[in-house]
Amino acid sequence: MIHIFRQRFATVIALICLLSGMTLSMSARTSLLKDYTPNGESFTRSTAINFQKQTFKAVLNLSTCQSSTQHENVLSIGEDLQGANGWGGVYVIHLFYTKSSSSLQINCFNTSQTHREDISGISGETTIELKSDGLYVNGTKRCDATTISGVLNLSNILYGSTQGYTRSWATYKEVSLEDVEGGSGGGGGGGGTATERKFDASWISNQNKYADYKEDGHATFIPYASVADMKADANYAKPWLTPEKAQTQLLNGTWKFKYVPGTTSGPGASDFFDADLDDSAWDDIRVPLSWEMAGYGKPVYTNVGYPFSNNPPNANQGISYYGVEDNNATGFYRRSFNIPQSWDGKRLFVHFDGIYSAAVVWVNGKYVGYSQGSNNDAEFDITEFAKIGDNQLSVRVYRWCDGSYLEGQDMWHLSGIHRDVYLVATPKVFVSDHYITSSLSNDATSGQLNVKLTVDNRDAVQTEKQLNVELLDADGKTVATGSASYQGSANESLDVKLSNLSALHPWSAEDPYLYTVVVRQADADGADEMVFSTKYGFRKITKSGNLIYINGKRVFFKGVNTQDTHPEYGRAIDTETMLRDITLMKQANVNTVRTSHYPRQPKMYAMFDAFGIYTMDEADVECHYNQNLSSNYSWNGAILDREVRMVMRDRNHPSVIFWSMGNECGSASNFSTAYSEMKSLDDRLIHYEGNMSYSDLGSSMYPTVSNVSGSSNGYSGKPYFICEYAHAMGQAVGNLKEYWDIIEKSSGITGGCIWDWVDQSLYDPERLLKGEKKDVNGMNYWVSGYDYNSPSGVGQGFQGNFLNNGIITPDRAWTGKLTEVKHVYQNISFSSYDGKIVTIKNKNSFASLDAYRLVYRVLRDGRLVEEGTAQMPNIAAGLSADVTLPIKAETDNDAEWLVNVQLQLKEQTLWAEEGYAVAEDQFELVKRPSLASHNAEGGQLSVSGQTVSGTTADGKAFAMSFANGKMTSWTFDGENIIAQGPDFNSYRKVDNDRNFSPDFTNSTSVSVTGALAKSGNNATMSVSGYAYSCSYTIDYTFYADATIDMKVTFSPSGNLARMGLGMQFAEGMEDVEYYGRGPWSNYSDRKTGSFLGRYQTTVDDMVDEMIHPQTYGDHQDLRDLTLRNLTNGLSLNVQTEGQVSFSLGHYDETRWCTYGDSMWNSQLHWYDLSRDPQIYAHFDYFQRGLGNNSCGGDSCLSEYTCPSWGSYSYTLRFTPTK
Repeated sequence: MIHIFRQRFATVIALICLLSGMTLSMSARTSLLKDYTPNGESFTRSTAINFQKQTFKAVLNLSTCQSSTQHENVLSIGEDLQGANGWGGVYVIHLFYTKSSSSLQINCFNTSQTHREDISGISGETTIELKSDGLYVNGTKRCDATTISGVLNLSNILYGSTQGYTRSWATYKEVSLEDVEGGSGGGGGGGGTATERKFDASWISNQNKYADYKEDGHATFIPYASVADMKADANYAKPWLTPEKAQTQLLNGTWKFKYVPGTTSGPGASDFFDADLDDSAWDDIRVPLSWEMAGYGKPVYTNVGYPFSNNPPNANQGISYYGVEDNNATGFYRRSFNIPQSWDGKRLFVHFDGIYSAAVVWVNGKYVGYSQGSNNDAEFDITEFAKIGDNQLSVRVYRWCDGSYLEGQDMWHLSGIHRDVYLVATPKVFVSDHYITSSLSNDATSGQLNVKLTVDNRDAVQTEKQLNVELLDADGKTVATGSASYQGSANESLDVKLSNLSALHPWSAEDPYLYTVVVRQADADGADEMVFSTKYGFRKITKSGNLIYINGKRVFFKGVNTQDTHPEYGRAIDTETMLRDITLMKQANVNTVRTSHYPRQPKMYAMFDAFGIYTMDEADVECHYNQNLSSNYSWNGAILDREVRMVMRDRNHPSVIFWSMGNECGSASNFSTAYSEMKSLDDRLIHYEGNMSYSDLGSSMYPTVSNVSGSSNGYSGKPYFICEYAHAMGQAVGNLKEYWDIIEKSSGITGGCIWDWVDQSLYDPERLLKGEKKDVNGMNYWVSGYDYNSPSGVGQGFQGNFLNNGIITPDRAWTGKLTEVKHVYQNISFSSYDGKIVTIKNKNSFASLDAYRLVYRVLRDGRLVEEGTAQMPNIAAGLSADVTLPIKAETDNDAEWLVNVQLQLKEQTLWAEEGYAVAEDQFELVKRPSLASHNAEGGQLSVSGQTVSGTTADGKAFAMSFANGKMTSWTFDGENIIAQGPDFNSYRKVDNDRNFSPDFTNSTSVSVTGALAKSGNNATMSVSGYAYSCSYTIDYTFYADATIDMKVTFSPSGNLARMGLGMQFAEGMEDVEYYGRGPWSNYSDRKTGSFLGRYQTTVDDMVDEMIHPQTYGDHQDLRDLTLRNLTNGLSLNVQTEGQVSFSLGHYDETRWCTYGDSMWNSQLHWYDLSRDPQIYAHFDYFQRGLGNNSCGGDSCLSEYTCPSWGSYSYTLRFTPTK
């Protein structure tokens, strides 16, 4: 009954205050540190603070200080606490205590020293308070605000003991933040009234002001009113889907929008937040969306540099010389929302998952708060501003702010609300955060779970709450329960422990088993007030030597880097696209994602948890073009805010294995503070490639295969994680196998992430607004950086097409590159095929092969003759077994016999249908026989001058004419077969050829060395030609059935990208069937996942639509090719002997094969090219491998380069039919 009396008493007091015109104000306190003794060791902590609304208070017990020491640094407060030798030059306050004389020394710095004082008679419990008007010791002001204005202007401070030569032995009874009267509550939310707040536009150019009234970072949770509501929600089991019964309201959709161009001195005026403003004439805009995709301003791509003049903290003036013309534009968003009656009496928040780059929020015309940090959550308490019924929400978004200096990533720089927006309703006193940790056995099958619950009582209401935690298994059965009670009026953290857990099902990427942790908040009578749940996986991360173990097993991280990019929405990536990305990753055996270079939306981590993707979670920090900022202490708070918010939000996700502090920020001395703070919040391993001092992992970018081999025992004495490698720009991902041959045999390499997952090109926004995505030839209207900003500004970061480094295309299509990744990354290997026995090795760390069936297919000359399933034992992780394939087919020596083996899923999964092949390989049963000699059956042939003509046995006329050894025409039954005859052709250029510059040749001087003459019922002719770096001969044999044999011998003498013949087939021969490696394009160093077989396609479909046109469509190891004209019935079959690869297409390669390192900066698109009616064909003896040299890496391994000496031959046999 006592609690009921208290609640009623509080209600009465509030009513009396209201009736008498008084304001009921209860101060709120946020405890930062309690009962802590550093015992003479350095320590540093940080906190966000607004000195206009909060007081920093430290209660110290100085009796534990050492009598034998002098000048113990008992407390420092400021932007940089400095080390033993630091003294001034920054905004800081240093306090030193000498116990023997009971004296406290104060030193204040506004960069230079502004105050020094020694206070005697200080002992025992001592209170230090830093307020908006100065520094207080035991209630007495000792230092005026004017002398420490620099510290008081900070929005994030460090506190601790690092200065001088004697660290603190004091006991910190409590360090806290206390709200001043009318000030903001913990995290900047909830306190004060609407009229007390005011936005200052100067904040967008103040690195120390990156938030106002913004909630502290916390774990994602979606509240429900009751357990029943939660479990009745159809989307409850899939947290990435929008809940249907939660206490949330999604605000995505159509908003009103007004675009205000910026000026060179700053943003234009845009005060459009009045509640009753008439915005009916404004445009409509989709949210989320980058506003450039709706035609407001132009996209800008920079790598390294900034789109604005480098003058921190000002980010106003676009670099117009290179085409950035719209300066710091402003977008104003408005929409209404309705608060239901059922939310009356609740605390209300508006939540933004991400906004580029700074945002100011108003509700019903009243200023709510301010946020920077484009890829961190921004949440504001709007309880005092919103009302039941209709409300108006306004958001002013600045294209750039000082925070943009920390967002200098290699990407499109786009603007606007690019992630989800929603409302959240909670009880007035509520569980605002939960941190789930576990203490586990080495294999994660037993242990203890701890759930740390943070109770937010920002209004300081005396109350009681019951907090219950329930652990459910994947079937919804209760595993364990626990509870805690809250009573009081302050914010408090409570731990709920679930002990003696056994028979746990561990989480891993191979077996992503998820439990559910249900948190239920009830009132003192046990009635539900709020319920939420979090998916949780039990897994244990350890480091031993230079290897990383999960659940006691070594894991290889087979990864990719990713970007938030969508060809229609810009930086707004929708749920369907996220699922498509993750599905493709799983299908391609990718098990790791580095969130380069910023955190993703929470829903994507939920997908990582459920699908099984190890994650390196990277903070939104990159100042690549101005790396001084990462070591400039005035930027420390802004950097730390981004790091801390990432950890606080994402630390419950089992998929997060590593934290990454950012990218390419140089030595980044500010990261020292971030490293310590992150470790204090969570003990996961931390990565930073730029300075090994702040990294638990050794890391590098774009090493060569040789470099990786040299680091096989580790890098910088640490586990080696290759954060970026195999730069996948254009035709790429060569020699991936060679990297992984080394990695899997190493004792210190954990894996790596390919750069990167998806090409970033956008659909041309102007065409997109007209509904145009493709040209008449089916080519996408994709644009790149050089379509908006001149690549002559490469030094400023305007790097043209350098943003397209994806394994897959912008529209998420499978590619030849992904085919190779899938095969190299597969966790099952097949080897030692002998006498129908194949050795299968399970390279998984955890999962057996019980989920798969072994399927084999026997091919004779590429045609299926037998298919079946083999009995396979349940091979445990890490083990091998020999399996006999029950092949019944009898082989012969008249054909090439192959057997394909696959492991297929027995059942459907989240990411693939039943029957999907996760691993496959191919073995030779009988070698390919030599091309048989040809004898025409019937027909007549004659020679006249330089023409061979004749009639086949079935009466079809044919003729081949030459001029000085070059074929000029070839007809069969009245139809043209060629548009241009065969000639040496070395044209080849791809993005990875940046540091390789061969000459191109497609026409040579040819001489007849053996005159065209009849020989029996056949005819022969020999020609020789000379091209740059290669001479060649062709020996022709013509048969009376219209067949032609061409034996070609190449004699190279220099560096070539391609060594073979080119020719042009006549218009109309569009239908293609081939027996070679396919179905995706493959090259000499990218063909391990492309198997010999017979494939059906068309000439148009053989184009690899890389964003910048380049050499495409190669298929290695051609045996047989047939082209058909389905209109006139003409077919042309090509059989081969020797080493032959081929490609076909309608596009003239001379358009992109230009000299020098030019592809990334030459503005060219597929839709700029003409689709010629004839078919350009290549038949190569050798084409140079791709390598991965578009950004570091190997240009091309020696075994994949074209030969530069010797003689090399193949034979092509052409047979037309009709």
